[in-house]
Amino acid sequence: MPPNAFDQLHLPTGDGHSLYLAQFGNPGAPAAIVLHGGPGSGTQPSVLDWFDLDQQRVILFDQRGAGQSTPLGEIKHNDSHKLVADIELIRSHLAIERWMVVGGSWGATLALLYAGAHPERVNSLILRGSFLTSPREMTWFFQSLCAMVPQAWADLTRTWPEHDRKHVLATLTKQLLHGSKQSAEDAASRWSHYEDAVMQAMSGKLSSVARIADTAAVSARTLAKYRMQAHYLSQGCFTSEAALLTIANKLSSIPVALIHGTHDLVCPPENAWRLAAAMPHAKLRWVERGGHTPADTGIANALKLAVSELRS
Repeated sequence: MPPNAFDQLHLPTGDGHSLYLAQFGNPGAPAAIVLHGGPGSGTQPSVLDWFDLDQQRVILFDQRGAGQSTPLGEIKHNDSHKLVADIELIRSHLAIERWMVVGGSWGATLALLYAGAHPERVNSLILRGSFLTSPREMTWFFQSLCAMVPQAWADLTRTWPEHDRKHVLATLTKQLLHGSKQSAEDAASRWSHYEDAVMQAMSGKLSSVARIADTAAVSARTLAKYRMQAHYLSQGCFTSEAALLTIANKLSSIPVALIHGTHDLVCPPENAWRLAAAMPHAKLRWVERGGHTPADTGIANALKLAVSELRS
């Protein structure tokens, strides 16, 4: 059972979005903000386990269109630059001078972008399972992983013509953003099952059960999540690997912890190696046999240690 928030609110952004945020822990202690992955996944109270809530004030929020933020799934006025501005809006609204910024996967991307735009506001940076938004990673996840999860990839692309099978992300994006409701639900169902199978593979389980072709079970939240991912990924998340590495190179005054599982199939370990090369002052922790999810015991322990070491 997660602890009770001492404050919850919806913060209007001024352009049609309203951000859900909640504060936990000690209101008078040093602050930390956690940036969730996705894009579009929404925050999870389980991340509070990484913190000593007697000694830290922790802010969780749902990014535009995600979780309890409204309107759900809205992609208008929704890009990386808007999200960076939202983080700064939250900091200003809460009258926090400086804070620890923690992000995983897409959240690590966003944490880098925020630190690059507002380095004077960042006490420390913790990046887990980092995503660098590159075409290299898109090809890896949507095409090359076929070799690791063959049944799941076959289910993902089932009934598609050969051209669509060679351009999976483009096909999913077309269905999710420009297709009928039925087509969008089908794409969300396929993508969701594929992700689940990749997660299973990282835990040593090779999925051999065919996808259940029942798109009626796709919830509004699941559909919103994958519409958001299609919106962002199809546009390179409105940034680039080169831009992110340039930012990383300029953050030498900020303590940084990089945490990455050696068996991460979603965001390849190469990402952490590239970031470490760009920011040699960062402390890189490899989690042996660790996957992508922070629910992985080794990943969770590394996060707890990094938070404890960098708390100020």
